[in-house]
Amino acid sequence: MKIPVKIIEFSDGDKMIKEVMIDLIDTMELDGDPGKKLSDFRKKYFDLVKKAQKIIPQKVAVYKNKNSKRRSKKPAERNASFYWNVGNLFRKFNDDVKNTFEITNYNVALERDFGLSNRYVKELMIFSELFKKEEIVDFIPMAIYRALVWKKIQLEEINELEKEKTRLLKRGKNKELIGRESYKKELNALVKSKKKD
Repeated sequence: MKIPVKIIEFSDGDKMIKEVMIDLIDTMELDGDPGKKLSDFRKKYFDLVKKAQKIIPQKVAVYKNKNSKRRSKKPAERNASFYWNVGNLFRKFNDDVKNTFEITNYNVALERDFGLSNRYVKELMIFSELFKKEEIVDFIPMAIYRALVWKKIQLEEINELEKEKTRLLKRGKNKELIGRESYKKELNALVKSKKKD
């Protein structure tokens, strides 16, 4: 049985504090020292936050022109390798804690601590599992990789996932531009044609 924990944020004067909470009754379900297990989980989660903040670029303030005093924020550039690194970070954390703890407010914590949705994090974890780091071709936009992730199960069912992965990476290495909508249509057509066979 997984132990439910909650990652909360509260104000302590002018400072915001983040903490992990567990119901006292649930501590009785833990084998061994519950304080140590909770402390280990807390360390793993806040290490994840620190590591993610180092690799997730923050928005950069830019001036409209050299004489302007007004600034706007534009998102920093993000390539497929960046998304692979983020997905891999979450995948390792998830593998490490999934059999023991369940974060009951995971959606809230992801949005607050990382600015990401649960669905998006799941997609990034699948992406980092599907591809090895050295396979990533940054020429391929992340939207294309995500289209493949969305079709992963259907492609596995028709034994085409590895072939499609190889074909996509070859196209990326050859710098063959492809739009997301066109690629989604290709994948749909592939699944449809194989299901007819």
